[in-house]
Amino acid sequence: MSAKTRAALVGLLLLAAVAPRVEPALRGYHPSNDAAEHLLIARSLARGEGFTLPIRVRDVDGGPAVHDAYPERAPLYPWLLSAPVRLGIGATGWPDPRLQLLGVGLAALCAPLVASVAAALARARGFGAGGLVVAAAGAGLVVAWAPSLVRASVHLWAEPLGLLLVLGAARLDLALDRGGPGRAALAGLVGGLARFARPEAWVVAPLLLARAVARARREPGRWSEALALGGALLAVNAAGIAATGVVAPQLFLLEVARFEDAMGAGAAPAAPTLGSVLAAVGGNLAGQLEHLLLPKNAWFVLPLALLALVRRGRGADERWLLAWAAAFVLATAGVWSTRDPHRFTIAPLALLAPVALVEAEAWRRRLWPGRRGPLAAAAASLVLVLGHAAGREARGRGPGPAPEVVAREGAPALDDPWSYALVTGRPAVLARPPAR
Repeated sequence: MSAKTRAALVGLLLLAAVAPRVEPALRGYHPSNDAAEHLLIARSLARGEGFTLPIRVRDVDGGPAVHDAYPERAPLYPWLLSAPVRLGIGATGWPDPRLQLLGVGLAALCAPLVASVAAALARARGFGAGGLVVAAAGAGLVVAWAPSLVRASVHLWAEPLGLLLVLGAARLDLALDRGGPGRAALAGLVGGLARFARPEAWVVAPLLLARAVARARREPGRWSEALALGGALLAVNAAGIAATGVVAPQLFLLEVARFEDAMGAGAAPAAPTLGSVLAAVGGNLAGQLEHLLLPKNAWFVLPLALLALVRRGRGADERWLLAWAAAFVLATAGVWSTRDPHRFTIAPLALLAPVALVEAEAWRRRLWPGRRGPLAAAAASLVLVLGHAAGREARGRGPGPAPEVVAREGAPALDDPWSYALVTGRPAVLARPPAR
């Protein structure tokens, strides 16, 4: 693939990723509890008050409303969000929708990054320039228009940042055959940071380290790479834990049967039973599988990726990406008290897309060599189905209006402390768990 072709592909994928997002992002603030907490922490950081939340919604009895938020939220996204807040964008009151452009930009960068991963796989399969472009463009479009990522990117959510770091670590690791200790350390740095953006990305560190050690055992001259990668992972995690004071956020989710059980004034959750844990984990796995197989969510990606695993028994890179996707599914499904396949399948879909699209191009070349008709039909189907789904996701979720809120003395107990704190800047606590 020439430099001019590569630049054109990157530009087109960025445009395709940005197009369905800008208007809904600027239409107004899309409210959610996660978005509110991220912004409230960013405002605290911008004011020099540290990583604190002015609202308490989890295990609130006995604790103050204003409290350290590191046990509840991964730090990287609020830290990043505090940059525009320091410039005065959305620093007070109902959130400025321009803040949501941060997620738009992060998600847009994921599309060419996935395309680069697909191109690396296609190159290893011996594809020419045309095959590289087809596989890379297809994988990039899947991620650019994945409805779940479209939704996440127009909210103040951490998923786009987490995905960008996960994909960056994967791409750097795929390039280690042309690298050395320096590139290995960079892969460890990026992979280590991922879990400080999204908690489930803790799986990246052991996966990176296991592959580095496996390489070194096959080729003893590469132990320096494994040591550099392991050292970077250790340094990032040690620095992050020292800075936050917690091993991982949201560990309270492993102490309750439902996350709502730990929320609201006077919460006194009972420990989950073995039966409730197994049922919830099974439900999570079924929900994620169902979500990945929905037509609007690029249903063909998972079957094609599994076909690549079966057909190419020695495809180490394909097996590795499939292992990453499976690890993310298991990591989120294993947190039995939560269930959100719309968000939890973002990373697995993005990791499977390069494998699937390279496999699709391999089958096209085998079944219809030299014929453009099947390729054109497949491209049109991809554009129509995914583009329509992405557009519906962007258009169908309108932003909420700014609520009318009256400031109260002290830290009142409210059903919606999130909106209250955003509008008034005052502390509050959650009165009762959210409705099921």
